[in-house]
This record gives sequence, C-alpha cells and structure tokens, in this order.
Amino acid sequence: MKILLIEDNPDHIELIEECCHSAFTTNCNISTYNTLADGVAALQSGTFDIALIDLSFPDSDIDATTKVLRDLESSIPIIVLTSLQDEEIGRQLVKDGVQDYLPKDSLQKTLLQRMTLYAIERKRHQVQLIDNAANQQAFCRSLSHDFKAPLRNLDYLNTILKEQLSQRQVLLGEDLSMFDKIEHRLLAMTHLVDGLNNYLQVEQVSTISEQVDLNLIMFELRLLLTSDLYNNASITFEKLPTIQGNRAQIYILLQNILQNALKYCNTSPIVTVTALEIKQSSAGKNEVRHQINICDNGIGIENSFVESIFKPFHRLHSESEYPGSGLGLSVVQRIMNNHNGEVSVTSELGKGSCFSLTFI
Repeated sequence: MKILLIEDNPDHIELIEECCHSAFTTNCNISTYNTLADGVAALQSGTFDIALIDLSFPDSDIDATTKVLRDLESSIPIIVLTSLQDEEIGRQLVKDGVQDYLPKDSLQKTLLQRMTLYAIERKRHQVQLIDNAANQQAFCRSLSHDFKAPLRNLDYLNTILKEQLSQRQVLLGEDLSMFDKIEHRLLAMTHLVDGLNNYLQVEQVSTISEQVDLNLIMFELRLLLTSDLYNNASITFEKLPTIQGNRAQIYILLQNILQNALKYCNTSPIVTVTALEIKQSSAGKNEVRHQINICDNGIGIENSFVESIFKPFHRLHSESEYPGSGLGLSVVQRIMNNHNGEVSVTSELGKGSCFSLTFI
C-alpha cells in the first residue's frame, strides 16, 4: 500500500504512520510531507494508492486548504484528516469530491483499513463516471452535428426539388402537400435531435457553480424569442434575484419553459415572470429560497396530466398541432434536480399555466 501523508504535526505523523503500518502490514510505503504545497506536488506527480491530508499547515490555513482540495484534480483517492471541530468541513469536502474524512481522535487500525479500501473503490467508480460523462459528451456533440447535418441537407434538397419542379410544370395541391409533409417531418426530427441533445447534456451535473443573474438571462431570452417567430408575444419580468448555479443549464431551463408558454397559446402570448423570497429556519440555520414564477395565458393543462408532463417524450398534443420533441419539461425537471431545487405547476384549461421554480 503506497500512502501519501500530508501532515505537519510530528506527534500526529508518528501516530498516523504507526496506524498505517498496523493496518497494512505488507508492503506499506508512506511518503510524508509537512507543507501543503510539497504534498500536492507529490500527489500530482507520484503514484499512490491513497492520500491522507490534514487541513492546517504552515503554508495554508483551513480555508485555503479546503479551497485547494475542492479545486484539486487527481486520480488518487483522498481521505481528509480532521479534528473534531472540523467534521462539518470534512462532510462538505466529501460532497465536493474527496472520498472520505477521518477525525484524528477516531484513528485506529480497523477503521483506517476499511475507510481506505472504501475510498479506493469509490474513487474507481468516480473515475468511471467521469469517463462515461466524457463519452456521453462526445455522443451529444455527434448527435448535434452528425445527425443534424444530413437533415439540413435533406431540407435543402427538398426545397431545390420543389423549386425545379415548379418551374417545369404546375404542381397540384397534392404535390405541394407532399412537400409540406416532408418539411414538417424534417423539422420534427430536428426538434427531436435538439431535445435529445439537451436531455443528455443536463444528465452530466457540472461542477461549475457560479453567481447567475436571472435578469441578464431573461433579457437575452426575451430578445431571442420575440424577435422572430413570436414577435407578437409579451414577456415581462420584475427584479429577479441572482442565484448560485450553472448558468448554461439555467439558461436552458428558462428557455424551455418560455418556449412552451409561447407555443401553447392560441392568442397573443403574454408571459409574466416574478420572484418571491422565502425565508425559513432549518436545523438552527436560516435559509433563503428563491421562487421564480413563470405564468402565461396559454391553453392550460388538465389537472390529471399535471404530474405526467415532466416525463420524457410525454406529449399532450399531436406533433401536427404543436411541434416539439416531448423532452422540454423533462429537461426542466433534470436541471432543477441538478440544482437541488423543485419545480411545480398550477394550471387551468383555457386560462393558462404557472410554473414555479424554487432554488435554495
């Protein structure tokens, strides 16, 4: 067992090394560093089975070490060594990617042996998930490019053929109807490819978390959605909050809901986006939740279908009535799950729908 130990307290080093030799009696090789910089350099350049890392060093306090560990990219599993008062930091680091944390006061042979083996196995699964995510990303790029290119080519050929035949002879209504059906099918396939691409993309929970100003996203989407197809639509929003999350996913989230609001409307679409701040206490902590309400004057949804609309490929209307992939709201659900949020909808037939998005 090749172990990297990053620890600056001589007494702790002695105890940890003794425990390691007891836990791994054969071929236990320990490399010890007493500064974070030297230890991380060894971690990134060496080959180890496990890394045991303290949180406080002469060259790095707990906050700085925590940031380094959160940003660290390594194939080596990490167990963070904590004092009792730092257990909450250890739990948070596990959420951020390290494999486990171990209070030094609880250090003993059997526990260290079990935690190390579990950490190695968890890291192996984590690497597999990352590889699978990379493969899925490659598939999404192929889906978007390799599938849509021939669709665009077919659409172009269909247009050229229609024009050339029109120049040679008068096309009958039945002929024109056939060309329209081809165009409609190609558009439906394009919608499906776009929907599948978004659906697969949001499966990968991005580690990028940033401050997302919802006002800026709404400005962009209003300009995009009302400049062409829905130029008779009205999209208004009041002062919206800035939330923590993945901007690209939140953009797709709002775009899908707004597009549905505009599409499923038989009159001039009117969409209103408002925000509500919800304060609540939980486990002695004060939390602020942001609820974003997106309400429209569309055709509405029957109550019996409200729960099922978030299922993939579930459609309440035929493709000929309202084109689309049937994936938009399932993408919305996935993105809210990625942000540990909730989505709900209230609706009344003929009067419109209101989607509520709740973020912590």
